[in-house]
Amino acid sequence: MSNNVAVDMYKQLGYVIYRIVLEYYSGDPDEDAYDMRKALSRDKEKKSVIPVKVPVRPEDLE
Repeated sequence: MSNNVAVDMYKQLGYVIYRIVLEYYSGDPDEDAYDMRKALSRDKEKKSVIPVKVPVRPEDLE
């Protein structure tokens, strides 16, 4: 991951890494992406941001 500054900033704002998207960014080599999410205030137990353990590919995204 080449953008650690941005990732750290989002974590400080309460976001979590929800899932990893493999080879999302093209380049040499292709780079993975973090799908980062933050629970809404009504989600007191933060069930909407429970991390997905298995990485996904771009074609598997909704």
